[in-house]
Order: sequence, then C-alpha cells, then structure tokens
Amino acid sequence: MLNAAKFLLLLALLLALAWWIGGMPGDVTAHAGDYVITTSTPAAVLLLFIIALLFTVVLRVLGSVYRAPKSVAAWRGAKRQAAGEVATQRGLVAIAAGDAAAARAEAKRAGKYLGESPLAVLLRAEAAKLSGDVAGAKAAFKTLAAHKEMRFLGHRGLLDASLGEADHEAARRHAANAEDAYPGAAWTRAQRLTLALKARDYSTALGLTREKNEVAALAVAAGGQADNPRDALRYAKIATKAVPDFAPAVVAAAAAFRALGKNRAARKAVLGAWRGAPNPLLAAAWFVPGATPLERAQDALELVAVNPGHVESELVLAQTALDAGLSAEARRHATAAIATGLDDGRAQGILDALEGKPRGTGRSGGRSAWLCDACHNATAQWAAICPACEKPGTLHWRAPGTALV
Repeated sequence: MLNAAKFLLLLALLLALAWWIGGMPGDVTAHAGDYVITTSTPAAVLLLFIIALLFTVVLRVLGSVYRAPKSVAAWRGAKRQAAGEVATQRGLVAIAAGDAAAARAEAKRAGKYLGESPLAVLLRAEAAKLSGDVAGAKAAFKTLAAHKEMRFLGHRGLLDASLGEADHEAARRHAANAEDAYPGAAWTRAQRLTLALKARDYSTALGLTREKNEVAALAVAAGGQADNPRDALRYAKIATKAVPDFAPAVVAAAAAFRALGKNRAARKAVLGAWRGAPNPLLAAAWFVPGATPLERAQDALELVAVNPGHVESELVLAQTALDAGLSAEARRHATAAIATGLDDGRAQGILDALEGKPRGTGRSGGRSAWLCDACHNATAQWAAICPACEKPGTLHWRAPGTALV
C-alpha cells in the first residue's frame, strides 16, 4: 500500500513537471553559421534531455569497454577462487577420512587455483603429513610460520615434526615461538611441559602446570636439583602447600632442614606428617643418622605416639625392635600389623626373621608399593614421573590393610 502511494505521488510530480514545461511560453532560437533554428521552449527542453541521455549512454558504453579486461580478469579470478575453495574443502574431508592420495590431489589442485594462500599451504602440509612426506610437511609448515596470522599453526606443525624426529632442542624452540604467536594456549603449555619432563628440567616443568599432584611431585624433584638447601627447602614448601602431608615433600623438607642445622624443625615436619598419613618414607626420615639400633627402637616410640595403632606404626616398632634384638616386642608388633589386614609380606618377613627363615618364604598377598593412577604400574621407589607412562605426579602409596589395631 505504501509503495503504491509512493508511485502515485511520483507519477503526479512527473505529470506536474511535464505540464509545467509544456506550458512554458516563448521560443528558442539557435544560430549555427548560416543556419537558424527556431523552436518552442518545451521542444528545446525535450531536445536537451535527449542529448544528455545519449551522452550518458555513450559514456557508459565507453566505460564498459575500458573496464572489460578487468571485469574478465575478476570473473576468472572469482571462478578460480571458487574452484580452489571446493578443492580445499574436499582436501580437508579427505584428510579427515585418512585418504592420503585424495588429500594430496586436492592439495595440488588447491595450490593451482589459490597459489600460496594460507589455507592452501595448510592443506598441503596436512596432506604431506598424512602421506608420510616429512620433508614436504616441514617445508609447508615453515611457509605457514612466516605468515602473520598463521604462525601458530606453522610452529605447531614444526614442533610435531621435531618430536617425531626426537629433535627436542628444535621442538623447544618451536614451542617458544608458538607461545609468542598465541600466548597462553593450553596446547602449547602442555607441549612445553612434556619437553621439560623429557629433559628432566623440573623447575621449568613446575611453572607449566597447575594440577596439585603434579606441582607437588615436580617441586620435590626440582628441590633435588637445587644448588643449596635453602632452595631445596623452598621447593619442598611449594610441594607441601600443594599437597599437605605429601611424604616425599616432607622427607625433602626434613633433609633440607637438617642440611641447614635445624634438626628440631626436621623432626617436627616428619611428626606432623606421620600424624596425618604414616608412610615408610617418613619413618626412614625420622631417625637421626648414626643412631644405634637400641636408640632407634626408643626413638620410634616418640614417632608412633602421634598415630598409635596404625599399621605403619606397628611395622616401625616391629622393625626397630627386631634390629635392636627385642624379639618379644618385634613379634608382638608384627602380629598386630598382620591383624590389621596387612598382607604385603613386610610383617611376615619380620616373623620369618625371628624364626630364622629367609625373608619372603611366608605367604603374602598384595605388595605395598607406589602405584600409578594413570597406568596402574607399581614401583618400589617413589619418583616424580612414573617410569612406565612418564606422567608426573601420578605415584601414590598403596598398602593393603590400613585399619587401626
């Protein structure tokens, strides 16, 4: 309705204009040499309009002829662009499907139509990677790394290639460049963490993780690489802050305290951890170096007093009594440890020793060990990195039977 009203209004204005021009009085005379042309004013206005219209048409035709080469080139460029986009799409689908031959063919076609455009180069790199052409993939990723907007993808591809060739130095360099190209990327941080772990650079690895178990384990390992006891103690405190009563961290802190001459602080740290989570590592760190077996047996009483009846407390009392020649005490505490449900062979080994049997001849069930949460591999010694799956912070102490007596 509104459009119809606008059309009628425009038509009325045009009719009014034509009526006004048609009613204009007078004549128009034009002289051209010996020729004189005389016509009415309305006819002269109409003639001028026709001349202007013809002039405009001629200019537009000439402009079209002038722009024809560019228009043809633009049309051909658009056609090539469309063909290149189709080839890129088909190439990406082929890569997702694992069809290396089709991916290479579409990458070649995309390069023909799109040249060295970033997407065409990325397709060429991924197609070469899929087909096992390491040199071709690296060359394409290197081209991408020089592109302002695609630097991250270029260095990511080069990092993967370096890891495949076990060139960890080049991989670290590309990881740093990827971080510069896209700061804070989770993928880059994970790769840098992996590289730091492979290099056993625990202090660097510590700064690349926020997971508490990983922080605790890596801090203990970094403290082991520290140049002085103060730095070792600082790392141990980081570990215990992340995971309180973490036995390896407490042991590391106790060792650092002793190195600094703070024996009371060392024993206080072990005592506090034993109260919450007794562990054989803590028991070993409790005793004063060089103490006699009898002194150790007496000293064990102070340790177990903060957590009496725990299976680890009974084992400490049994072992120190055995070493001091206190057979009755050793037997009593070893029997009490077995009564908790412990069946890992440690208590039975003490009873076997009392009877003069070789250790390990008695029947035992599951073994106490450091168990990996990721791969479930068991190992006798704690380590910051699981020796089987090489993941950090996954080893936790497992002892069958932890009931109180």
